[in-house]
Amino acid sequence: MVISSLSFRSTKRFFATVRQSFWYPRSRSDLDTVDKSYENFVEKLEISYPGSDDVDYMSWLRSVRNYSTSVNSEVPDVFYPDQANKTWSLLYARLRELHYLYACDEHKSNLKDLENLGVYTGEKIPQLSQINNWLSSKTGFKLIPVGGIINARSFLYGLAYRVFLSTRYIRHISVPFYSPEPDIVHELMGHVPLFGNEELAEFSQEIGKKSLGASDADIEKLAKIYFYSIEFGIVGDKILGAGILGSCKEIVHVKEDKCDFIGWDTKKILSMDFTLSSYQPAYYKTENLSEIKKSVMEACNLI
Repeated sequence: MVISSLSFRSTKRFFATVRQSFWYPRSRSDLDTVDKSYENFVEKLEISYPGSDDVDYMSWLRSVRNYSTSVNSEVPDVFYPDQANKTWSLLYARLRELHYLYACDEHKSNLKDLENLGVYTGEKIPQLSQINNWLSSKTGFKLIPVGGIINARSFLYGLAYRVFLSTRYIRHISVPFYSPEPDIVHELMGHVPLFGNEELAEFSQEIGKKSLGASDADIEKLAKIYFYSIEFGIVGDKILGAGILGSCKEIVHVKEDKCDFIGWDTKKILSMDFTLSSYQPAYYKTENLSEIKKSVMEACNLI
């Protein structure tokens, strides 16, 4: 784990499954009862967790994680200390520069909208309430806070109802370009601008719908489809994937290093193992957003 989004792929958000009956949420409100337990990286990494020796940071981190709210309730604002906002400022300045150079048009358009509205600034971390107000007017998606990386089934269930189960803590300022787990930077700079686009919101939701009542084996397949499109997809010569767009170093790797780009191949994707601790061996590419949407829908229909 050497850079931010690479560590995100060490998580189980998109591949771990839970053994449970075929109960599934029949409405958005039913999402309140799905399993939102998360992998505890603080306990897992102990003293190697960034900021573990910073008493104030760790106390704040616990307070942010240990909060839950109903999916139909307004999300209360969280307190971000000065240190957290400084971390955001460092990352935001660099990421927005790279996004305007290399992100797909759909992402850039919504990033500009968020900036014009004053939701995104370099001064402070946006609140989920602000994001939800914006998304409500765009696509109806909603961010609900969770404590960390949850299982793939619950995550996909949320997408089925246009709910994104989101972290809202931020990495420690000592390592602004690295995090052992996804944080608010990944969510807001990688995912949110894309959820504001109706086409992207629609096919994210379609992947989620396929998870309702799905077997564990099919959940893993859906996770792979999500992983190679929404998280690490390329459209034309631009970046679509939120997993790439949330990492300064991976953006540079994709655009400036000699990466392998492969046309979308559902059978190959479903047979692949996940690459968790390094750059992807290859990135799947389509010519435009409509093509990747069509490919994803066809892949989902095979499950």
